[in-house]
Amino acid sequence: MAITIKDIADKAGLSPASVSRILTNRGRFNADTAKRVRELAESMGYLKNQSAADLSQKQSRVIGVLVPSEHTNFADEIIKGMRSKAYELNYELLIAFVDVNKEQQLQTVHSLLSRKVLAIVMLAVDIEIADPVFNLLTSTGVQLLSVSNQLNNEIPSISSDNYVMMHQIVDYLYEHGHEKIALIGASNPNSIVAKLRRQGFIDALSKHGIEHHPDFIWGTENAYQTGMDAIKHFGIPLPFTAAIGSADIISVGILNGAKDAQIDVPKDLSIITIDGTEIAQITRPILSAAKQDFQLMGQLAISALDEQELAPHAVFFTETKIVPSGTVTTLDKNN
Repeated sequence: MAITIKDIADKAGLSPASVSRILTNRGRFNADTAKRVRELAESMGYLKNQSAADLSQKQSRVIGVLVPSEHTNFADEIIKGMRSKAYELNYELLIAFVDVNKEQQLQTVHSLLSRKVLAIVMLAVDIEIADPVFNLLTSTGVQLLSVSNQLNNEIPSISSDNYVMMHQIVDYLYEHGHEKIALIGASNPNSIVAKLRRQGFIDALSKHGIEHHPDFIWGTENAYQTGMDAIKHFGIPLPFTAAIGSADIISVGILNGAKDAQIDVPKDLSIITIDGTEIAQITRPILSAAKQDFQLMGQLAISALDEQELAPHAVFFTETKIVPSGTVTTLDKNN
């Protein structure tokens, strides 16, 4: 026999209405009382009928999340942050994967919308403003939010400031004597993040009186092979002293490609990676990184949806910090 709210209320010595409000995070209750009720519900095997709860509250507690099918390690970090905050605030996440096929994207979005979701979060999804998928999303009235990407400020977003981040990275490398710098993996002409990073990179070099080499911005795919191929593409000796990998997986490819080519890192090539996720910690040497706070992005996404504080063109930036490690050396400018 299914456990009901009345069963929990009898055991807790509270009214069913109070127990219901505690389990749906409505109203204010003593923290110890709320904790005791939730622990009782779990120990008694209570399973909430979320559909009925949504109907009674006239608001869904389900948030749809669109994730690119091409795996990225930072997506896992964002989802971790979303899950922790969703659990705290009593939301459920419905995660759907999308690939580059437009028909599949439309089908996936239609499926999410049919579930009467409260909102749809696009996690590092690049969608053109004129794209049918974007038109479908914006025509429904469902709250939209982009995380780790800015869709031309057409919908609210939470991300790092990619333009400013490139200034941080170039400044750091310049302070260590590097003026010949390559940017690997950010030459995709259609990616908004790539555009922001390219412009930030070019402007940061200019600030230091360095003219950028267009050929030094190379590689479109966010993939390990992009980093490996970069070493082969530029040849030996490399025409630059430092490389910025536009994602950890790219930077690992650069590091291993350099090792295969018997290029000493950091003596002959300094590498700094963008993201700074766990994968950057397991290389040897450990990758120096421009670390983004992906879990915080995920947490902020759920909090912002819960508080309904997202203006249509709102942009929230999380902090990026340089984490030095073993792949950047200081050059002697006198040599």
